[in-house]
Amino acid sequence: MGLTVTDVGLEKKDSSPELKKHAATIHCSNSLSLLQRKISNALLYHAYKELQTKEEHEITVKQLCRLIGYSGNNHAAIKEGLKGLISTVIEWNVVSDTTGQEDWTASSILASVSLRGPICLYAYSPRMKALLHSPSMFGKINLFIQSRFKSSYGLALYENCIRYRGLPYTKWLEMDVFRKLMGVPADKYPIFRDFKRRVLDKSIEEVNTYSDLIVEADFLKEGRQVSKVRFLLKERAKKVRLGTQSIEDEKDTLKNTLQSKLMADFSLSREQAIQVMAEYSETFIQEKMEIVESSQNYQKGRVHNLAGYFLSALKNNFLPEKSVVLIKHKKAEALKETQQRKDELEENYQIYRESFIDREFDSLAVHEKNAIIQKFYDVAEPAIQTVLKLQKNKYTRDTVLASPQIKGLLRQFILRECKGIQERLCSFEKFIERECTEESEMEKLLVT
Repeated sequence: MGLTVTDVGLEKKDSSPELKKHAATIHCSNSLSLLQRKISNALLYHAYKELQTKEEHEITVKQLCRLIGYSGNNHAAIKEGLKGLISTVIEWNVVSDTTGQEDWTASSILASVSLRGPICLYAYSPRMKALLHSPSMFGKINLFIQSRFKSSYGLALYENCIRYRGLPYTKWLEMDVFRKLMGVPADKYPIFRDFKRRVLDKSIEEVNTYSDLIVEADFLKEGRQVSKVRFLLKERAKKVRLGTQSIEDEKDTLKNTLQSKLMADFSLSREQAIQVMAEYSETFIQEKMEIVESSQNYQKGRVHNLAGYFLSALKNNFLPEKSVVLIKHKKAEALKETQQRKDELEENYQIYRESFIDREFDSLAVHEKNAIIQKFYDVAEPAIQTVLKLQKNKYTRDTVLASPQIKGLLRQFILRECKGIQERLCSFEKFIERECTEESEMEKLLVT
C-alpha cells in the first residue's frame, strides 16, 4: 500500500520506522498502485497509537511525503492516491492462518480523507480500526525499505514474505490465491510463463535488490501445470562498516570497562569483580550499579562499606525506587526520540542528495552528459565488468547504468567532475538547519 525511492504498532529495527501490519492487511486481494500501497502503510503507521481513541487522524502532507520517500512537489499525485484508498475495495484475510481456508471480508481502506491546506485529515471505519488494532499475527514492514520499491508487485511480494521472517520459507499458496495477493486480475497474464516473466521474476528481483530479505520461488506442479508457490527466505547479511569494532571486540571492550568501573567506583577487588562478572549478566550488574548510585543512602553518604553494599544489592536483587524508575524511563524515551530524529534526518538527506544529483545532471546539455558518461565508463570499467559478470541476465552494457551499485558510483563521479553541482549541493549540516526551520515555520502556521 507506496511511491518512488523510501506497519500496526511502532517498533524500531536498525533505527528505521517499522509498521507491524496485520496479516489480514498484508494478505489482501487488491489492485493497489505502488503509491497507494506506500501511502496506506504510512498513514497506518502514523495513526496506530491513537487508532482506537480518535475518530479522525491528521498528518501534514510534508510528513506523509517524508514517510513514503517522496521528494517531488506534485501533491496532486498524493491527492489522487488518497482518493484511491477510499474508492478501492479490498478483500481481507484471503488466507486464514488458522484453518488454511479462504476467509473473506471486503472493505475500503479509508472511510474518509480531507486536505485542508498543508494538513491531511483521514479516518478509518469502526470495523477497520478493530481489525487493525488487535491483530493476531504481524508482519513488520520497514518504511524506509518500502520507499525504495519501484513497483506495486515488488512491494506486494515483500509484504507477503516479511511476516514469515525467521522461518526458512513461506507457506504454500495456490496460484490463483497468490495472483490475488499480488493484485493481478484473473484475465491478466493468464499464461504462467508471462505471469512469471512480467510479475513474479521482477518482484523477486526488487525484493532481493531493495529489501533486507533474499527470496527464491519454489514451485509445486500438478502434471505440467504450476499449482502452488512458496518462497525460500534468507536474511540479507549486514556488513560491518570499515573502522568499526567487530562484535567480539565490542564485547571485550565492554567487559574491560565494566570490570574497571566495579573496581574504581564500587571498591571491589580484582578477584571480586571477576567473580561478579562470572555469576551475573552485564545487564543485571549495570542495573544494580544504577540502583546503588541513585539510592538515598548512597547519595547522602551513609554507605560506609560500598563493596559490601553493592554485593548485597546483587545478592538480594535490590529494586529501584519509583522515582528512579520514572527518571530512567523519561531519559530513555528522550534518548530514543533523539536517535529516531537523527536517523530520520540522515535518511532524508540521503534521499535529497541522490535526487539533487540526478536532477542537476539531467539539466546538463546532452553533449555534456554524454562526455561525462563516456569518461565514467573509462574509469569505472572494472566495477562495470563485475556487475555484468554477476548479473549478466539482468544488465547489458547499455543498461548497466540502471544498476544500484553503478548508479551510486556514477553520482560520486558526477560530483567530482561537475564542481558546480558539488558546490550547489547542500551539506548535511545546512540540510538539518533547513529542515528544522521548515518544521518550525509549519508549527507556527498550525498554531495560528
